[in-house]
Amino acid sequence: MANNFGQADATLANNNLTTIVSTTSNKQIVIGLLISNTGTTSINVDAVMNDGSNDRHIIKNAPLPVGSSLECVQGKIVIPSGGSIKVKKDSGSADVIVSLLTDVA
Repeated sequence: MANNFGQADATLANNNLTTIVSTTSNKQIVIGLLISNTGTTSINVDAVMNDGSNDRHIIKNAPLPVGSSLECVQGKIVIPSGGSIKVKKDSGSADVIVSLLTDVA
């Protein structure tokens, strides 16, 4: 099975956890997770990986000043089959970009 590079992105619309990536039958490997503050006030952000039943924090309540971004993944994170990556902010506006290696057996 071939490995393919992909990307998922979203603008966070509310202050709830928003699913950015979800897997089905194959694992995916996160090779980058960037959150950018696109608003006019400082915000705090959370990013979690769900293994199919449990949320595990990648970052929790990380401050993000106006006009800045945060690279949340320094290595790689394997999202298991049935898992997901979710992100939320406490206020303001934010964009999220997740770089992936997809279709990993």
